[in-house]
Amino acid sequence: MFASQVFWSYILGMLTNLGGLSLDRIHSMLRMFALGGVSEAGECTRQQLRHFLEGKLREGQLICEDDLYKLP
Repeated sequence: MFASQVFWSYILGMLTNLGGLSLDRIHSMLRMFALGGVSEAGECTRQQLRHFLEGKLREGQLICEDDLYKLP
């Protein structure tokens, strides 16, 4: 995944300011803000993002309730 630490910083900011978000919402916001102008080859796919978020769930850095990712 392209610059996972940068993605994590954006995701933390989104969840802090907006509360729980779905995978699709996180993905679309990342594409709009974090990836603006990056070519398709450099984009994070939904599957890559899901895998990344699952890792954060296992590490206890996120929780997922009703398909919404939230900070613990």
